[in-house]
Amino acid sequence: MKINLFTLGVCSLLLFSCNKNNKIEETVKNSDSTIITPPEKDVTPAEEIKEDAPKTEKYILIAESKDAPGTINEADIKKIPESLKAIAALYSGLGGSNCEGENCELTTALGLGKQGSQAQKDLVKKWFGKDKAAEQLIAQDFYQPPSSASSFSNFQYLNFEQNGDTVTVDYSLSVYNHGSTTDIKGPDKFIIKGNTIETINRNIWKDTK
Repeated sequence: MKINLFTLGVCSLLLFSCNKNNKIEETVKNSDSTIITPPEKDVTPAEEIKEDAPKTEKYILIAESKDAPGTINEADIKKIPESLKAIAALYSGLGGSNCEGENCELTTALGLGKQGSQAQKDLVKKWFGKDKAAEQLIAQDFYQPPSSASSFSNFQYLNFEQNGDTVTVDYSLSVYNHGSTTDIKGPDKFIIKGNTIETINRNIWKDTK
């Protein structure tokens, strides 16, 4: 009788131990099943954002100098695309760049030959279409009086900044008239739309629209 009770006790202990282990295993399994892996976040690296943003390009066409007028910067002029070359050709008619006779330094540096050349006219007409200032400049052959005249003008500096399709033109144009001097300054803004350029704001010749 004593042996049977002892045997029964051992069996009960083993059974309890097995049940406990089973519960622990079930708990572990249930715990594992509740682990949730968070979804990956769709984060765009900062480098990619920078690459997608429009790159700002800056060009110094006429560098400011202690002596008037400013100095032509042929290195930057050679790098500008045709659209900016057309804007520069327009400004070569809106103001002087140490002009003498049929030659103005900016027009020459642009590779357009003499002031009012057919190349200058064709380039401006191509990009500016029906722009009133462009039409007027073409009609008067982009004439600029020489620096020895009683009335003439010279750019002290002329800089371009392109961000995407928007072009900002910063400049200072000194207008000399019988001994008095007036400065006209930018910035002016243009937007490139395909193969045409639209004037957003222009301080120089601002009444011609």
